[in-house]
This record gives sequence, structure tokens and C-alpha cells, in this order.
Amino acid sequence: MNNIFKIKLKKIILLLKNKKISNFELIKQCFFNLKNNNKFYTELYEKESFKYALKLDNSKKKEISLPITLKDIYTIKNKFCKCNSNILNNKLFNYDSKIVKIFKKNKINIIGKVILEEFCVGETGKNNFNLSNLFKKKYFIGGSSNGSSLSLNYNFNNISIGSDTGGSIRTPAAFCNLVGFKPSYGKISREGMIPYSTYLDTCSIMSNYVEDCKIIFNLLNKNNFDLSSNNKKIFFNIKSKYISILYIEEMYVDYEIKFIFEKIIKNFEEMNFKIIFINLKNINFFLNFYDFKSSKDFYSNTSKYDGIKFKKKKYYKNINDLIKTNRIFLNNCKNKILLGSNYFFLNNDLNINILYKDFLKIFEFSNLILLPTNIIKNLKIINKFSSYFDYLTIISNLLKLPSINLSLGFINHLPLGFQLISEYNNDNYLLNIAILYEKKFLNKYVL
Repeated sequence: MNNIFKIKLKKIILLLKNKKISNFELIKQCFFNLKNNNKFYTELYEKESFKYALKLDNSKKKEISLPITLKDIYTIKNKFCKCNSNILNNKLFNYDSKIVKIFKKNKINIIGKVILEEFCVGETGKNNFNLSNLFKKKYFIGGSSNGSSLSLNYNFNNISIGSDTGGSIRTPAAFCNLVGFKPSYGKISREGMIPYSTYLDTCSIMSNYVEDCKIIFNLLNKNNFDLSSNNKKIFFNIKSKYISILYIEEMYVDYEIKFIFEKIIKNFEEMNFKIIFINLKNINFFLNFYDFKSSKDFYSNTSKYDGIKFKKKKYYKNINDLIKTNRIFLNNCKNKILLGSNYFFLNNDLNINILYKDFLKIFEFSNLILLPTNIIKNLKIINKFSSYFDYLTIISNLLKLPSINLSLGFINHLPLGFQLISEYNNDNYLLNIAILYEKKFLNKYVL
């Protein structure tokens, strides 16, 4: 029973329906698995979770409830939402975010909020806390949704909801041997979510299996998309089976990564996909534009933390005292704010629109794009090449396309991932292909 969260969500639902286990026993197992593990959570709802599970067990309908964790950026009524920052340390919210409303309506048990890098800023997972990778302690977890990955690695539960701004779900999923799914922009409502970048933020899902992602995505997506989402399909031919491989020179520098990635290509050929190689130009422009856009948005979104509404003490000597004691961001956030203030009056949107049109031409002759999640192996904590962690994941964020991370394999007992990208609004097709791949090949990769 200790490893119950390593089985699929459908099997857990069957166990609950057939009364092999109760809701109470399931929640008990969640918190039992926490005893000897690191503190990867900001807040636990232990009493409420047990109380709700007992209520469902004792009801006449014998309803079932699944445990789930949230990244600490989604508001819950009368609960704290800290974003792992001292600024929001004592801030209670008086409303539920949209996804919390959906979970409550569908009787899903929110058992706690997991840790993250402060205000989601960071790629390494080391901003504002000291946690390490489960596979090797001296290596990065990846960020910013690192609490979500650790909650699954430590068997706290099997589904966690995070966010993906530039790879925040897929990077930790790749480094922790998990599935990280970023839907099309706006397909899951962000109402009640504390923003990092309004242009890039996407509510995302992390799990052990793709099927689990699909179940939760269909639940959250059902008539609950953002007003900013676009429901029109641009181009899609489901009969053709073509997959494009983006050729990136840096990918072939490391022989081990090259060797495993070529295996992945052969696997897709076994699935009757025809492979097309495309030389991706202007990859550095994606990175530059991501820094430009995310910094501007973060600067704008954090300007409200002025020390008046989010005050730490009642009396101040002067205006400098007020600013010093309240705008207490960590260095990563400070750097982002400074960049954003420099970029704030610049406009660079025309270039991304041209690149967007060029990139979408790929989908005129292929259904999917295949590329690694990272071009580098997981690094030791002493190294600081954090900007390269999101080097390839930012592409789907900037173009607002759905993307999923799957296991690429293991190098020296450290997991790596690869990502599939589909056309906008074709999330279910992407998930179905990922499910087929997972069933056929992923059981080959064992530690």
C-alpha cells in the first residue's frame, strides 16, 4: 500500500469504487508517506482532508474522492497563498480560484499546497529553499514547480497542479522522471491564479502517467477556458502521420544525449510516423524575446506589492523605511524586476508574430514536433547555467502551443526528458499519441 500512488488513477478509482480501500485510508496513506521525507510543501490541510474523506465514506451514496496538491499560487478561500515569498506570508484570501471551484464541485480532495520558487521565478529549483533531486542529492530538481515533482517522487499523491511560464512544469518533470503537460494557452482557466507573466502563464499538470494527465485535463478544460483562448483550429490533418524533428546543433554536442534521442526517433518510426528534419533558425531570438516579455510582465504584476496593502508593520520612519521593509524580494525576482523596468516602454511584438507564422508552417506537413526538453544534462548544484534549462521549453510558451514531457531515458542514473509539441487546440491528440508511446516503449527504461 506504500506505493499505491505509483499506480494509475483509473486503478485507484476502481479500488475506491469496489471498496477495496476507503477514502479515509487513501488520505491516511498520503500523510503516512510524508513522515520521513523532506518538507516540499508550504501548507497541509490534514484535518480538513481526513474530515472530508470520512464524510464521503459515511454518506449514503458512497462517493469517491481523489487527493491532489496545488502549487502555492492558486487561491483557496480562507487559506494562505504565499507564493513562497515573505511579502505574502500573512495574506489570507477570501475567494476560490476557478480550478479550486472545479475540484470542490467534483469532490476532489485538496490535501495541501506545495513549494515553488518565489513568484515562479527560476529554472533550477533553488530559489528560496534548499531541496535536492531524489535520484541524486547534489543535482538540481528544476523549477519553478519543483514542489509538484517532489510530491509525486515521494508518493505523497499522484497528481499535482502547477503552472508553466517558460518550462516550469516540463523542466522538473524531465529531471525527476515524470510526465509534465502544458496545455494550449488559456485552455484551463487562470482565474484566481497569482500571475508571473500574463502573456505566458499556463495552468499545467504533473503526474506519473499520461493517462492521469488526460483525465484531469478533460475535467479542468470542460467549458472552463480563459477568455484569452482561441477555439479555432488553424490547420490539422489527422490522417497523415508525420513528425518534425527540430535540428539544433547543441543537441548533438553530447554523445550520450544524441544516442538516446536517436533511439526515440526510431521508436516513432516503429509507430509508423514519417520523420522530417527541420533546421531551426533564430533559436536565440526565442530566448531573448522570452526574457523581454516575461520581465515586462513580472515588473508590471509585482508593482502592486508596495507595502501599503501588503504591510509588515504599522508605522514607518519615512518612505525609504517602508520600501526596504516591504519589497523584500529575493535576488532572482529583483533581477527580473530591474530587467522589466528597462524593457517596459519597448515594443518587440512584431518580430514574434513573424516568427509565429513561420513556425506554424511546420504544421502544414506534420502533426507533431519532437525535440529534447533540455539540451544539457542535469547539473550539479554548484553550476549556474540556469538560463539554458528553459532553452527549448520556452518555444511552446511563446507560441502558445500544447507540449508534453516524456522520459528520454537515464544517463548515470539521472533522468532526462523529451517533449512533443502539437498545434494549438489539439491537446487531446497530443495526449493520445503520448499515451500510445508510453504504453509501447517507456517500460524499457528502468533504473
